[in-house]
Amino acid sequence: MSLEEERVLVTGGTGFIGSYVTRQLLNEGSIVHALDNGFTGDESLVPDDVTVHQADIRELDEVVDVVEEVSPDVLIHLAAIHFIPYCNENPEDAFDVNVMGTRNVLEAARGLDGLKRVVNTSSAAVYAPDPGPHVETEGIGPMDIYGRTKLVAEDEARLFNADTGVPTASARLFNVYGTRETNSHLIPAILEQLEGGSRSVDLGNLSPARDFIYASDIASALITLASEFNGEYRAYNVGTGTEHSVREVVEAVRDALGEEITIEQDEERVRESDRPHLKADITRLTGEFDWEPTYELREGLAKVLAEEDI
Repeated sequence: MSLEEERVLVTGGTGFIGSYVTRQLLNEGSIVHALDNGFTGDESLVPDDVTVHQADIRELDEVVDVVEEVSPDVLIHLAAIHFIPYCNENPEDAFDVNVMGTRNVLEAARGLDGLKRVVNTSSAAVYAPDPGPHVETEGIGPMDIYGRTKLVAEDEARLFNADTGVPTASARLFNVYGTRETNSHLIPAILEQLEGGSRSVDLGNLSPARDFIYASDIASALITLASEFNGEYRAYNVGTGTEHSVREVVEAVRDALGEEITIEQDEERVRESDRPHLKADITRLTGEFDWEPTYELREGLAKVLAEEDI
């Protein structure tokens, strides 16, 4: 199914990942609507052709109003609080947005006659620590508040599919990077320190390895699911299948810049609980759909550095 001329509602559509998704949807010829409360999103991040609706997913009435007005053919649910330290410090906020907000979005969508597909964005944080690549059917065991809320939100999506029959998939995103990032994750933290011309970066844990995936590859995966997924509820890993340590990320930035970068370990940035490995097995996604990640880490970082003019 092509998304050309289809009405697509993207919750969290003016945020970091949402800004990539809405742009790619416009390129597909979709009629794009974004629902966002502006907590971390910014309307300036999305093109003028995206219709932005100010609403808070914690408020069911607000979500119902937007959903009824848009009457989407496809729903992509991105809105969430996903910065793990914030979630750990504010567990009630994390639950209200990530669980109850998801429930409200799906509840509002229940009354739609023409809804063809729902894509719920989840996270690799639903997995228990494991040195090997994670597969969708094994090793569930979140180690923090954020992961727990996303796992419960997956259950909401599963129940929605069982109750309505609307094809519904969850995309478990691994570590996303790109421009327009709104949370201080590893790569934006590095770039922020380099913007002023400094070539020394203060970082926390240096050994953990992650599966870093460029945001445009995330967007293309979500749009693939939004246009092609059918059947009963299913979860998909969205990553590259390759992991890189913090040191390797800095080395990749150094190579892209062609300049030496000094790493200083900052004890205030060290997380007490930080899983040593996080890597996706993407066999399910690549085997069932015509999708592959486009950007290798060094290529993606070079693109980000150029766009950020660092």
